[in-house]
Amino acid sequence: MAKKKFEEALSTIKDAVVDLSQLNVRTFVGSITVEVDANGDPDWDNLMKKAISTGKVMMASSTTIRVDGDCDHFEDPDQMTDGLREAHRNAIEAGHTARKAIVDMISDKVKKLIKPA
Repeated sequence: MAKKKFEEALSTIKDAVVDLSQLNVRTFVGSITVEVDANGDPDWDNLMKKAISTGKVMMASSTTIRVDGDCDHFEDPDQMTDGLREAHRNAIEAGHTARKAIVDMISDKVKKLIKPA
């Protein structure tokens, strides 16, 4: 039973590491028509694909931070304002905070498997 739990924990860790390996934050400007899914929630993936392909939104800033610390950052100086820059930084900080919480949760689960209370 302990072996099965350990294998499940390893699988969870593997999935999380793949997802946590890169933080991407993109800030767009423009106009969109909101489309909702069957639950009444915005279908962001399709909404953004359509908006980008029709040229109604433009990327003002994009930041990619990899797990090894490498970072790529782009800003369109014609689109970025102080408010957008602050919103972009806040989104990066929120992404870091969420990832830290996930890593801490996984770490706690592994510790409990290794040394149960």
